[in-house]
Amino acid sequence: MQNSIEQLYQEMMEAIKAKSCQPNKTDLVESCFWIANNYWNSLKKNIDTTSFIQLSQEIDFFKNQKPKFTSQIQFYTILTEVLLFIPDETDLKLEFWKYEHGRFQNFCERNKAFIDYLVKGREEYDSTYFVQVGPDWIPYQQPAFYDADKNFMSSPDHLVRGYLAHQMYHQYVTQKLNELKTIES
Repeated sequence: MQNSIEQLYQEMMEAIKAKSCQPNKTDLVESCFWIANNYWNSLKKNIDTTSFIQLSQEIDFFKNQKPKFTSQIQFYTILTEVLLFIPDETDLKLEFWKYEHGRFQNFCERNKAFIDYLVKGREEYDSTYFVQVGPDWIPYQQPAFYDADKNFMSSPDHLVRGYLAHQMYHQYVTQKLNELKTIES
């Protein structure tokens, strides 16, 4: 199972990379969003979450494998929102990206305890956090449409994918800031 998930992930990343040459950023982001969403749906079709033989397989799926796919979807969702608000003037763009640069840190601060658990590689609560939710479980917040199937949900899914998506976004923003600083020089 692990190899097939990794292979599917690699295919998704190659498909996303192939789109990177699109000149229109909006089309690029939209295409990449749908690629990630389609690969996530493909993974769900090929996995039966009720058939995890060992608890360690279930934990690995929800802690490591699933977020690779859903964080890509969230990253491109964030980019879609941001592309609508980028100002045209260079000096305003710089201020805009400086403000956006703090988004990752804000996310980490709001979710400090869990992010620390995740980043430090702790495992003592994995069997509580990274197992499929029960049918009566009620989420703390409304799940994203691509992540609302309780058969493929653990309680901190939004935090794991959010951390990874915000980390990718932070790298994107850092690149944008560096490009603008080069233009100003």
